[in-house]
Amino acid sequence: RRLEAKIKTYVKEKSRLGIVNAAALIVDTTSMSVRAQVGSADFFDREIDGQVNGTLAKRSPGSALKPFTYALALDQGLVHPMSLLKDTPMSCGAFDPENFDKGFEGPIHVREALTSSRNVPAVFLASRLKELSLFDFLKTAGVALPKTEKHYGLALTLGGAEVTMEELAGLYAGLANKGAFKPLRHFRDAEIPEGKRLMSPEAAFLTLDMLRTNARNNEKHLDSWARDSVPVAWKTGTSYGFRDAWTAGVVGNYVIVVWLGNFEGQSNPALIGRDLAAPLFFQIADGLRREGDKEPSWLDTRELNLKKVEV
Repeated sequence: RRLEAKIKTYVKEKSRLGIVNAAALIVDTTSMSVRAQVGSADFFDREIDGQVNGTLAKRSPGSALKPFTYALALDQGLVHPMSLLKDTPMSCGAFDPENFDKGFEGPIHVREALTSSRNVPAVFLASRLKELSLFDFLKTAGVALPKTEKHYGLALTLGGAEVTMEELAGLYAGLANKGAFKPLRHFRDAEIPEGKRLMSPEAAFLTLDMLRTNARNNEKHLDSWARDSVPVAWKTGTSYGFRDAWTAGVVGNYVIVVWLGNFEGQSNPALIGRDLAAPLFFQIADGLRREGDKEPSWLDTRELNLKKVEV
């Protein structure tokens, strides 16, 4: 009920921008249980096709898939969080990736490239993956990709394939579960799945650790709890043509995914993940403090083969 209320209020507040619909999902990563699932802003509103379940709709996730390219690159020894990448013009055959701002940063650390969502470094890393490509990883993790890897190409890391909110939540939960990817549980009596280990616990931790430093430009939506007490590792996504605005992330022991858009796929320049979806994400995250969250297991590095060194 709280999630429904937050979505309805937020969509009403943003209606002046032409925003008509939203969906959200909350998953407990310790058991993979779906705690709340809201498919549209108003089930009874025919004008927004309210009875369509947005959490099952195939939509482009934009940059929300980038963290998994970086996790695979970490796992394959291509980079570490402070490696330098080049954010400069590059060409991959007929594909010339551009950044959202149409500019280039030059030399950039891996951590900053991910948190600032630069497209060119992400495409470069995707092109270097050998042992397990992003396509193979997503398929093995349970994402239904109906076409071939060649069809999606390197644009896959930029949201070049459609995924459901449930699939995206499962991916982020896999990071929280130290690289073990499991299906969601919708019923209390369903067994807790074993899952598939698709990356090392070290790569999963480092990816979330980088996402924890993601700069927030909507501090007014955060209270001291969300900002300081509970770790939040999050990423935004904006689909091509401004049709979908996303924010997905790990908040303590939960995964939250939010989407804003419309089920007809109409473009709206206001549909930018960081500007539109992130504030709703953090409003929902703030509401979870009533759940009495405990220390999340993904913060525990005692058994991981990691060492922080001064350079």
